[in-house]
Amino acid sequence: MFTHDGHAIGDAWYFVDNPTDTVHMFYLAWPENEDGSYNSFVGHAISKDLINWDRLEPVLRSGPIGSWDDLRICTGSTIEHQGRYWMAYSATSTKESTTDTIWDQYRVQRTGMAVSDDLTEWSKLFNNPTSEPDLRYYEGLSSGLRNMAHWRDPYLYDSSEQVYQLICARRLEGDVSQRGTIGLSRSKDMFEWEVLPPLEHDSVSDEMECPQIYEINGLWYLVFCTLGKFLSKDYAARFKNKIPERSNFAMVSNNPLGPYKIYGTGQIITHPLDSYFYAAQLVPLRGAWYLLATIHDENPDRISDPVRVYADEIGIHQEL
Repeated sequence: MFTHDGHAIGDAWYFVDNPTDTVHMFYLAWPENEDGSYNSFVGHAISKDLINWDRLEPVLRSGPIGSWDDLRICTGSTIEHQGRYWMAYSATSTKESTTDTIWDQYRVQRTGMAVSDDLTEWSKLFNNPTSEPDLRYYEGLSSGLRNMAHWRDPYLYDSSEQVYQLICARRLEGDVSQRGTIGLSRSKDMFEWEVLPPLEHDSVSDEMECPQIYEINGLWYLVFCTLGKFLSKDYAARFKNKIPERSNFAMVSNNPLGPYKIYGTGQIITHPLDSYFYAAQLVPLRGAWYLLATIHDENPDRISDPVRVYADEIGIHQEL
């Protein structure tokens, strides 16, 4: 379990350095009693067992006033590519925020990149931001439950020929309650990114946050999280009046770019309906797979202890 004294904790993402058997956790944080504006940052901690963590210095902060990322630093991901470490992240700017409400501060979202040679010292790219919604494929301001431009939580997938970003977004077509989708962009040099049409997957929700893909035993798994109130009517019916307030889900495909299908509820871990176990990510360590998530309750914000999981042809499940 991980806490950051005096700070609220948001989403986290992970990089496994196999040669040193060390897991690097990057996480969103901001001082307690603040809403995350201006003072949010990306923290950094390392662990050998996903339970005991050594906190290091923060690696990324909001940019100077007037820059594209001067308001909120948001969720990202980290990979090694061609001998360097790359972090995709999302952010918002004061230039598009007209009020102090949290949703207005998220009104316009973009993604950018940072690069490092040691996972500790990071430099933002000179040409940031690297992508925003292409209105040929994606909504600008959402027609859904939250009136903002969804383009956040970039997840990096290296196909060896090029690198893709999977992004929380909203498609243009279909029932408004099912337009939550996974946006795509790709790059061959990590600097210039081409926005593509959405990933192919079953339509189930108004939003699909923190998307990730993993290959396990020859199948591909799309992991995402969303709120119960965002589920489409047809999909929500699968829960038989036991809809969680928020949870984490998985879809399955034979191909990294889909199409992805959801089986049953697709819920990875069944938990109390009002539980805050959210923004979960998979971490492979020593031949096993673990799920870690952010927990908010009456205790200080924290990153959970690892939950061992396994994958099969219909999804990802907790190992009992």
